[in-house]
Amino acid sequence: MSQNRLKTIRKIILSVSGIAILAIAFSLSRKIVDSNPPPRRQAEKTIKEVYYSQVLNGPYKVQIPANGILQAYQRIKITSRVQGVMNTINPLFKPGQSYKKGQNLVQIEASEFRSNVIAQRASLFNLVTSVLPDLQLDFPQAYPKWKQFLSDFDVEKAVPFLPEMDENTRLFISGRGIISSFYSLQNLEKSLDFYTLNAPFDGILVSANVTEGSLIRPGQELGEFIAPYAYELKVALPKSYVEKIEVGAVVDLKSIDTQKAYNGIVARINAKVITETQSVDVFIRVNSNELREGVYMEALIGALEFQNVFALDRGLLNGDQELYIIEDNQLVLRKVEVRHFTDAYAIISGLEEGTAVVAQPIIGAYQGMEVAPSLLSTK
Repeated sequence: MSQNRLKTIRKIILSVSGIAILAIAFSLSRKIVDSNPPPRRQAEKTIKEVYYSQVLNGPYKVQIPANGILQAYQRIKITSRVQGVMNTINPLFKPGQSYKKGQNLVQIEASEFRSNVIAQRASLFNLVTSVLPDLQLDFPQAYPKWKQFLSDFDVEKAVPFLPEMDENTRLFISGRGIISSFYSLQNLEKSLDFYTLNAPFDGILVSANVTEGSLIRPGQELGEFIAPYAYELKVALPKSYVEKIEVGAVVDLKSIDTQKAYNGIVARINAKVITETQSVDVFIRVNSNELREGVYMEALIGALEFQNVFALDRGLLNGDQELYIIEDNQLVLRKVEVRHFTDAYAIISGLEEGTAVVAQPIIGAYQGMEVAPSLLSTK
């Protein structure tokens, strides 16, 4: 190989090596530049927006929620004390039938028993008649009274009361069996009244277990009769709640189906605590012609009323009964007096009127935290 050719090859090798070295140097310089991170930008200070509400102190009425089924306050079970066949009368003995006070509810066939009563009256009449001559002779001062007694006596009507007697006359009359016969007859007449049952008050028959022609036996329940305007709602409340309720407390009632509101009062509070539930029965009285027995109702019972207090979400209080307020756009932890807790609210006092109270829990809140306050809309 000639000298010139070697020189040419050498030049080519040197040229290629130089280009490679330049390429490597350029690549290394890029990596060095990329490995140096750009200067960090200083984080901007953020201020959290916080919603608040203003304290408006005033009265607050605590109401205890409850529910139950409406029952008639005046209710009687119509029960027979005698035996016989039920007669047909007007109106018929049917559920839903209304009656006025004193109106005949049930009439039981009493002709046989009435005949027996009349026979006993006649027997007493004959007995008094038989001693009348002796009274005229031995007790002339008593004779006019007993004669008048016989004049007033009518076997078709209730026996009149016995005349007033002195001790001697009483012994004579008693010895003839008149007094014992009189009281036996009165007992029969009282039993005769049981064959007719009258309405004790204006009301409605809500159930009927017999019908006309049924054979009725003593002690048999014939039906139920209620007054359709006076009702009671029995609710079971925890013992701790009942201690705050007084008889006469106002109750707001609402029908579940119609959502119509009614007013009632606490009529009675049972003295017994139900062992299984540790609750106490409270009876609420309500009067309305629009209501019906068996209606399911909700009740809000007025238990306590506080003055100069403020109600807020109980979740805003910590375990030490402290909450955050806002002063000069900073959070300040303030201790308050809790007067009462409901299911959702805490009733507090100790804050001045217009104080800005944090209205929603803040994650990571701390004393002195800078915030951007925004008034919570109440719409």
